[in-house]
Amino acid sequence: MTVIPFLVAALLLAPAVRLLLLALRTRQMPELWAGLYFLGAGIGIPLRVYGIAVFTIDPESGEWINMAGHLFFAGGAIAMTLFTWRVFHPGRAVASQFALTTIAAIVATTVWTLVSGQGSQEDSIAIIATNFARLVPTGWAFRESFRYWVAMQKRVRLGLADPVVANRFGLWSIWTCAVSVLPGIALAARMLNRVFVFWEAGGTPGALETQIFMALQVVFLAAAPVAAVALSLSFFPPARYLDRIRERAAVAGEAA
Repeated sequence: MTVIPFLVAALLLAPAVRLLLLALRTRQMPELWAGLYFLGAGIGIPLRVYGIAVFTIDPESGEWINMAGHLFFAGGAIAMTLFTWRVFHPGRAVASQFALTTIAAIVATTVWTLVSGQGSQEDSIAIIATNFARLVPTGWAFRESFRYWVAMQKRVRLGLADPVVANRFGLWSIWTCAVSVLPGIALAARMLNRVFVFWEAGGTPGALETQIFMALQVVFLAAAPVAAVALSLSFFPPARYLDRIRERAAVAGEAA
């Protein structure tokens, strides 16, 4: 058993605690939805990893642990969908429909995975569909954060926006992109695994499979620390980092 589940839990549960405590004080829904996302992901992902490891030794216990991980992770994905909807498009009908469709897809694929008994079969069709549905919320959050970051950069140069807030949108776009890439890589690996099963039957050389999976591992190892750093700076920025952001904005404003 590796330390990866514990590192993931520590990374995600720290902002979960901070946001949920903030939601308790402010009674604001965005903080609650964001906090529930980190709580669900911070518990669900480690349970999934741990459940898969236990499954090889004790299939029954591993299956139950994995099922709990699926439920927590699905809840987190739904919370991220609600967060993005309420923060960026609270009054748009199209966004409401997209959010509800995404939530329905997460619920349906999660139920399919659990009812079909494929929760521990990582290359099954149910798992692939479930993981794809759970990629949508963070991908949507990345799109909206990046779009707002670009727009606020122009306002910062004119002195019409807080550079720290603008930087936070940039950090959110970075870590939401990274946390979309990470499961996206796992999803790609599972889909490729199914493809290679058919190809190998026709005599496909194993070297191609090895090269592709090595490339995926390199991208994974690069994206993980980027997500960790951006997430840490989003919620626990050092004072010197914030001072640097303000200084750079002041210099840019003078130049403009």
